[in-house]
Amino acid sequence: MKSIQEGFLFAVIFVLHLTGSAQTTPEALLGQLPAVPNVVCAADTSVVNSFTSRIYSVQTTLQQETDRIHAGVQGQEEKIKDQVLSNAARQSGLSKDDLEQLQQENISEEQAQKMAEKSLGKQYNLSLQELEKLSEMSEAEQEKWAQNYANQQMQAAKQNPQVTAKKQAKSARLFELAKEQQTIGERITAKMGTVAKLFKEVEQQDTIETRKLNEKLPALESQLCSGICSPAEIVRSKAAEKQIYNLRLQYCEKMSPLQVNAISQYLTSVKTLFPDYRRLTEVQNEIATLQFGEIIPVDLSCYSAVDEYANVLLKAYKYWVGKFEQ
Repeated sequence: MKSIQEGFLFAVIFVLHLTGSAQTTPEALLGQLPAVPNVVCAADTSVVNSFTSRIYSVQTTLQQETDRIHAGVQGQEEKIKDQVLSNAARQSGLSKDDLEQLQQENISEEQAQKMAEKSLGKQYNLSLQELEKLSEMSEAEQEKWAQNYANQQMQAAKQNPQVTAKKQAKSARLFELAKEQQTIGERITAKMGTVAKLFKEVEQQDTIETRKLNEKLPALESQLCSGICSPAEIVRSKAAEKQIYNLRLQYCEKMSPLQVNAISQYLTSVKTLFPDYRRLTEVQNEIATLQFGEIIPVDLSCYSAVDEYANVLLKAYKYWVGKFEQ
């Protein structure tokens, strides 16, 4: 009986863990944001407050997730740094101590020159003196030297075919990854560019409508009274307040549909770009692995995309005027 209870308890904990994890994926957090509203320009203040509160709540969770990811990355920094230094040392022909010394600001010119000499000799079988002589050669002499050097490298490659094949395969893979990285980057830029164009159009229309509104407001605002007013002035002032409200309401009703349409298009783009964001990170990570760079958590850019969208969604009620109060 005890083993059944323990098994049941484990199952419950496991399911709760999975549920908690599922609720914090970028897709889940995007789904927790309120839907793009059909803005009612005279909606009650409580509706707008509830809308913004939900967004802020999701943004808090987003911040917690990105903080957790960054903390995990920082925890691996020393390990990654050690690995990068080891691999870089192997490639450059220097030791880890040499590389750490090179990173120090107080390294002398003589020490740096010795390390450069050592690296050139290990990697290319050249000396600084040879390079200096090369810079003083004529163009024809440089071309002849380059041809001789290429022949030497080809002979060395023939003596180590496995090493050569490995280098060529790595170079070919890096080239493929660079092409894919560019393609994905261009696709993301194109989609977000389309969205940016929509918001630009909203901004341009806003300029036109604001100008129209501002042409009508001064005459009405001059009729508003404060302090001690006669009964006739109070009546005229209340009528002017109502007219001003109606003008602002009309302004909202013209602009809000354009604003929420642009936000809706933004949402669609974010949803469709999740696979691209993830694949781009995978490509960047593979390049980093081949070149001994830093690995980026695959969902980090997706969380950033959700957070950026949440900031845009907060502007859905940008033109809202609320109920008329007199």
